[in-house]
Formats: sequence, structure tokens, C-alpha cells
Amino acid sequence: MVDDKVVGKLMALGLTAYEARVFSALTRLGEAGVGDIHTVADVPRSAIYGALEKLERRGMVEVSAGRPKKFRPLAPGAAVSRIESEFRDSLTDAREGLEALARKPPREAPDARIWIIKGKSRVRDKIEEIIASTEGELLVAGNPEGLLEFEALWARAKAMKVKVMFSSPDEKKVARLAEYGEILRPRFRMKSPEANTPNVLFVRADRKTILFASEYEDEDHVEEMTAFWTDDGSVVRFMNYLSEPLSPSKKR
Repeated sequence: MVDDKVVGKLMALGLTAYEARVFSALTRLGEAGVGDIHTVADVPRSAIYGALEKLERRGMVEVSAGRPKKFRPLAPGAAVSRIESEFRDSLTDAREGLEALARKPPREAPDARIWIIKGKSRVRDKIEEIIASTEGELLVAGNPEGLLEFEALWARAKAMKVKVMFSSPDEKKVARLAEYGEILRPRFRMKSPEANTPNVLFVRADRKTILFASEYEDEDHVEEMTAFWTDDGSVVRFMNYLSEPLSPSKKR
């Protein structure tokens, strides 16, 4: 029998299940006919011919002249290099195709565009993307836990010469963020319950892009971090109006 882990890795590189099992079996056998491949690969005999034909077209299998036919695999290192080359070419083609699509003028979108992201790692990636396109200033507000959790991103923003401003209900807990930007004293403060307070994060870039993320957890329920973001002009203008209380009256 073949190693299912090896089969899985070959499938991840683009081979079908039958192709991966047949090639693994042939690599184990060294040289074999369809009958022996069928025994080791655990693939229907009728499917082996098609898999071998596709592997031959890919240059991964050699076929003997005459009958009965014998098949021999490409050496493991050479086979992986060939798969890697094909995979890399496919990635290049996919990227170029997507970039070409992205350059086409978008259709008119009459409705406000608000996008939802689920999962902390995806939220982190989106904030990083927003920072990369920020030219002037970045306003970051929320619970101390949220601000500190993404500290590495604020450090990156500072390294890019972005003006970063922080606003939090507890300025002392985020004091170390002064290394990356200004800690603001909001004009107004909103009092919230001490227990079971959702972890929230608000990011505004150049007054053109808004992201709001929240995460809630208590003894009975866990809600993964979810965020919405938008660069739609009408929504952003309204959110800018709502976020004015975060603007500083004094800077610390």
C-alpha cells in the first residue's frame, strides 16, 4: 500500500487522488506493469490507465516500448521539482489573471459597500493592509486589550512615517503605546459595565477608511473577532462625524 501522507502532499501540489496514488505506488515499485500498480495503489484498474496517461504527459512517467507495457517513475527529486515548476507557473498565471481583472473598471455600485471579516488573523491582515495604504494619519481607539494586542501593527505604522493617534478609556494601560504615536484625551468618555465588556477596536485611516472590530467572551459564550470595514465615501463621512468625540482636546 502507499503512504497516505505522501499522497496527500502530492494532491496539495495539484495531482488528483488517482494520479498521486499511482505515482506513489510506481515510486515504491521502481518499474511495474498495470497489475502490480493496481495491487499497491489501491486504485480501480480502469482508472490506472488514465492516471498513467496524465502522468506521462506531465513528464513524470516513462513508458516502455512493446507489450506488456512497463512504467517507470521520474526520480523523486526530479518529480517534485517538475511539480513545483508547474505549480509556480500556475500561481503566476493566476496572479496575472487576477491583476488583469482588478485593472478593469468596476461596475457602478449604487449601495454602500461594507465588508465583513471574521477571524482575528484575517482582521490583523486587513489592518496591516490598511496601514500599508495610509499616507497621513491613523486613529486607533478601543479597549486597552485590543490596542495592545495589535501593538506590532502600530509599530509598523510608525516605521512607515504614519502619524498614529491612540484613544482608550484607560490611558494608563496603553501608556507604552506613546512610543508609536500620540495618546489622546477624548472630549467625552463613555462609561461601560466592568464585567463582560466586549473587546472593541476602531481604526480610521486618513479619514477615508474605517474598520471596526469586536470580540466577546464570557463563561457561557465565545464570539470570534468580527470586523466590518469600508472605504465608501457616504459611510465614512458619517463615521467621521460619529468619531469626532475621539478627537483630542489636549494631547498627552
